[in-house]
Amino acid sequence: MKFVVKTTDFQKAISSVEGVITVREINSILSKIKVEVDDSKVYLSATDLEISIKTSVEAEAISKGNISLPARQLSSTFKLLNFANTLVENDENNPTISIITDAEKKVDYRMNINGMEGDEIKTIAKVDTEETVEFPCEILAEMIKKTFYSVAVEDTRFVFNGLFISNDGDKVSCVGTDGRRLSKVDRVFPTTLPFSEGVIIPHKAIKEISKMIETSENGRIGLVDKQIYLSNESIELQCKLIDGTYPDYESVIPKSSNYSVRVPREEFQVALRQAISVAEEPSRQIRLKFSNNQLNLNASTPGSTEVNININIDYQDEDIVIAFKGDYLVDVLKSIDNPEVIIEFSNQNAPAVFKDPNDEQFVSVIMPMKIQ
Repeated sequence: MKFVVKTTDFQKAISSVEGVITVREINSILSKIKVEVDDSKVYLSATDLEISIKTSVEAEAISKGNISLPARQLSSTFKLLNFANTLVENDENNPTISIITDAEKKVDYRMNINGMEGDEIKTIAKVDTEETVEFPCEILAEMIKKTFYSVAVEDTRFVFNGLFISNDGDKVSCVGTDGRRLSKVDRVFPTTLPFSEGVIIPHKAIKEISKMIETSENGRIGLVDKQIYLSNESIELQCKLIDGTYPDYESVIPKSSNYSVRVPREEFQVALRQAISVAEEPSRQIRLKFSNNQLNLNASTPGSTEVNININIDYQDEDIVIAFKGDYLVDVLKSIDNPEVIIEFSNQNAPAVFKDPNDEQFVSVIMPMKIQ
């Protein structure tokens, strides 16, 4: 294996795949990036046995071959290289060692990295495009932004650890929940996705999907060997789905509420940051008091600090105090782009609904806390 590649391009390719690698893996095959040389491209791939990701970079291929190299060492090496083009080749006497030098020999540099046989890593096989459909990356990226924060991490109820995606014809729904909050958004796609039964995509895979589609216009998506598969111009991702039945989320969303209030989002965000700074750990509870044309935010750490912040709103009903985990409020406000946010509630014990005035297809539900 021997090739010449633009240094910055290769570093970007490494960054595209190394996020899959588990930090705890140090010397195993799962800590490696597979490097394969073809006629005019170099392919990099990695896997944690649940998620596989693969990308390619243009290169001058001198001889074909492959090797698996430690991701951490490969990444740190290329971040520090100070020459434009890099020559990577296997040692003639030991094919599991890669030698990295300046391709133009302007810099006297040589790095040897010990690896292992490239065939030890099995990632993504060639996928038939007929098994996938085209989708607009911008729309899916927006849907993930509006729901992903509600997905649980390492919950014993495994179905909560992933984002639920389903479609009814051309209408696609994304739902995230951790049992204490829920976010849902619907969008119409130009093509029909193959998820009419619904799929639960793991938390870690959604993070990688977000990165790969954030700057792309269109991609392809489908179910391949009962796994989710996505690709764009240069990256492929394939992942095992979470097996299980997603909860009946529609039954959690209140169909009506006694009160509906519009709150200026930016002012609310600033007040939240100020309140959370003194809120008691670990709950970081924020108490919202709706009273005569005012929203009061109160937070405290007993025996230490307390803060009260008032925001002018249009509200003339009975006084109600509702407590929420502050981080949940911050997350939902980040997902709303409108200058205002609608808060609907019935009492201090019922789930509260947060809406975007300009997006009827988005809803977020947060369960209140017991007031401390």
